[in-house]
Amino acid sequence: MEKFFAYQKDSRTPCKYGRKCFQTNKEHKDKYKHPPTKDDIKVDGKKITRKRDSKGKVKLSDNTNGESSNSNHMNNEERPNSGETNDMEVPEHIEQSVSTSNREHNNSFTSISNQQSSAEYAVPSVRQHSQQQQQLLLTNNTLEDCCVDDSIVPCTPTLFTPRRVDGETVSSPHVPSGNQVQRFTFVGESQPSHTPDSNDREQPDPPVQNVTDSDYLRTKISELFLVDEMPKEFYDLWSFCKRQCSHPEDALLSVGLKLVGPYDVLAGHMNGFNTNDVEKTVLHWRYYYDPPEFQTIIASTDSEFHIGYYRDVPLAPPVYVVSNDSSKNCIIQKLGTSLFQALRKHLQSMDSKVANTLQKKLLTYKKRKVTETLEGRKCDPVTKTFHKAGIVVPYDRQTDIGYRPLSESEYDLRTILKSYQDASESKKMEVMDKLQPIINYANIASDECDFGTGFELGIDFFCDGNPDLHRICKQLLVTAYNLLRRPQFATIIKAHLNNRKKGPNMSIL
Repeated sequence: MEKFFAYQKDSRTPCKYGRKCFQTNKEHKDKYKHPPTKDDIKVDGKKITRKRDSKGKVKLSDNTNGESSNSNHMNNEERPNSGETNDMEVPEHIEQSVSTSNREHNNSFTSISNQQSSAEYAVPSVRQHSQQQQQLLLTNNTLEDCCVDDSIVPCTPTLFTPRRVDGETVSSPHVPSGNQVQRFTFVGESQPSHTPDSNDREQPDPPVQNVTDSDYLRTKISELFLVDEMPKEFYDLWSFCKRQCSHPEDALLSVGLKLVGPYDVLAGHMNGFNTNDVEKTVLHWRYYYDPPEFQTIIASTDSEFHIGYYRDVPLAPPVYVVSNDSSKNCIIQKLGTSLFQALRKHLQSMDSKVANTLQKKLLTYKKRKVTETLEGRKCDPVTKTFHKAGIVVPYDRQTDIGYRPLSESEYDLRTILKSYQDASESKKMEVMDKLQPIINYANIASDECDFGTGFELGIDFFCDGNPDLHRICKQLLVTAYNLLRRPQFATIIKAHLNNRKKGPNMSIL
């Protein structure tokens, strides 16, 4: 009993873990006091039990019969709300009773009895203790490591919420309440390393993108051909061809034409390609004299004639519908701002009954369904170049920055390029000496922010078509496109010059 009185008079802070505190370091014991065990709380060598008389007052009773004492103790443990206090916290009324114990000896004795009865802490049984240890899943070595520093809260409260034997959560400023954090547990030697959870079930595969979805197809075309979304009339023509044939890409075969290029994406012929194949896909139906600005969408079945869109900027809508016949020359013909109008003009030149019938159908569908056409160029080209379609670059007329003409006229440049192509191997170096100053002048212009000059010279070399100038052409155009912030065109021209071919069939399928 002396230990209980010593505990009451002790001025140290009560340890919130009570008798269950497992820390043994001296700094912890010097800072916190710990309640005595049940065996230490005895009066005259007999245990104190709580009994009340008929008036409800607490009285002392000596349990000499071991069986009755054990039965009362078991009944108290089986009742969850029997007035037991948390053994991890010291009851406040214990300290209050100390102040009243100095008044009278009889009253102090009764107060001590009340204190002793209220100090009957709930000691878990062996089975409960093993269950709690299994819940914490901490090894002895981990507990000893936690006890080294008193600043570390035992049982790693930041990882899980500690609970008392009666199931009530122990409050701690270090432990988030509720489901704010995900709980973790340390795995002991006797526990399995993994517990099945609902989150561990096999997740179904993500749904496969529908290849007929319009948004998916628009994005697919942009990714494979490195251009902006196709205009609305592009899809209007596909809808028209759907009405004419079960395979829309073949609806124009009666007039010697077929839908190619990005239309193969709509037809499902390019489902096996992705963004890793852009060096191949940008060459799909790209003819020998097609610059990066030209994108073929309709091709002839018996010649190298083809129709397509012309873009000045890769990530902008096309400005014109154009055509070219690479078997003849590099000149790009402007057909207008409407794809339906360009097709009708081409069918009129064929002068056949089938072409006339198809032309009337196109005109009727255009009046009923087609509501949008291309807007055309918003600014004039700075020069025409060899292909006659012209190039557009940012140009400030006040400062005269953005473009300067080449050091040689178009006629003189054509003459030099023609002589270089016709020269023998021994004479080529002499002609190159004439070309080198023109190239140097274009490079100097690019260094001085006149990016259009190198762009023009690179296009002229490209339209000349001489494979011996591909290396210089690539250097000029890649530099110009990057300076003009058109890297997509730079990728296209590199792929094209690395694999430039002639012929009517330019499909990669």
